[in-house]
Amino acid sequence: MQKVSRVTGGIIRHRLMEEARSLFVPLSIDAGDGLVVLLLGPTQSGKSMLFREVVSSLDNAFRDDNPGAIPVIDLQIETVGDGRARPKWLGIELLKSLKHPVYEHIGAMDEGDYYAPSKGRDEGTIRIALKEGLRHRSVRRVCLDEVHLLTHTKDPDLRAAILESIKSTCAIDRTLIACGGYEIAYRGLFDSAHFCGRVITCDFGSYDVDRKEDVHAWARILKTYGEHLKLKSDGLLLDEFEFLMIATNGVVGLLDKMLWRAAITAKAKNCSIDRGILLSCAPPADEKAAIGKDIQLGRAALRSMDVLPKSTSADVGERSLPEKVRRPFERNPNRNAVMDITLDVDD
Repeated sequence: MQKVSRVTGGIIRHRLMEEARSLFVPLSIDAGDGLVVLLLGPTQSGKSMLFREVVSSLDNAFRDDNPGAIPVIDLQIETVGDGRARPKWLGIELLKSLKHPVYEHIGAMDEGDYYAPSKGRDEGTIRIALKEGLRHRSVRRVCLDEVHLLTHTKDPDLRAAILESIKSTCAIDRTLIACGGYEIAYRGLFDSAHFCGRVITCDFGSYDVDRKEDVHAWARILKTYGEHLKLKSDGLLLDEFEFLMIATNGVVGLLDKMLWRAAITAKAKNCSIDRGILLSCAPPADEKAAIGKDIQLGRAALRSMDVLPKSTSADVGERSLPEKVRRPFERNPNRNAVMDITLDVDD
């Protein structure tokens, strides 16, 4: 089920969302076989919402009426055990998506009705079964969400095993569609020889205080939110333009969470949102710093891979809004505000 803005109950179509959609969706559909199409972005930017759009579009684009065919499979990655991804879990979950008769009911409520001995469920056997299952089901697209969770290990041998587990999802007759956080880039998930030259990366990005077009877009977003909130002064959000952009690292999903908390707090106090309430609902400093560092490292990695230009400005989280562009919309906020906002809590 698609999640929407906590504040508006609707959809905010902001510039970064539309740019990511216009690139990621057609690439996922039109990419030649044997590639990896990868969407990266900050936490709560809306990546998973686009991922679900892609899966739906692929289901329509790759219909196959042949008996037993499953042209598109999708899976949301999870960590198990001590917070790490496990190759065996990944392989079994993919086999369940393929409705493999040996693995389909593992962990299900009706597993007892389909009991099968666990002998042979080692990683090697699972990889063989996965490779054959993908071929038998005529799979054309394998879609993995939250794929950055596969990087949650410092063990190079385990990471190599994880890459081996998903290697067959990207083959001569199928393409891997992956979506996740910037960790994929700076922790080198796809740095094996098998994936070299295969990866096409799309950067969702975040709004940057040093880019004029981002300043304009952010002001439009604040104008839209202002129309849905009970504010003490109509221009409050624009007055706090600089603070809101820096506190949320320019991520609309984080802005939505902050403004939603402010609305709930004001309602509990039976008052309008004032500056004090707004500032008190900002993300904690350590959370802001962690997200800012993630964006900074991600952008640096993408620059090194030539996904972003080398001349990209300083990374988010380490600067304040320059005086010369500070709050340029106080008297003339966006004349053509976006009417709906789309958000998704994806991480």
